[in-house]
Amino acid sequence: IGTEDAALELVEDFHALAPMIAELDERERRIVHWRFVEELTQAEIGERLGCSQMHVSRLLSRTLKRLRAGMLTTS
Repeated sequence: IGTEDAALELVEDFHALAPMIAELDERERRIVHWRFVEELTQAEIGERLGCSQMHVSRLLSRTLKRLRAGMLTTS
């Protein structure tokens, strides 16, 4: 008896996100990578960029808002 594979949805999400991430500028891509791949804190990202944690928070929020909006239009 087959079961639903939860990982399949992640693969579908990744394929939908990949072109949108490619459209981000270099700094936005780095921030997303550091936060969600390397799992750095906003403060650690701020140190790498030479800005405050609050500024990283704003940049990340703006970027994630754009990605969410793109995911909603492709779904």
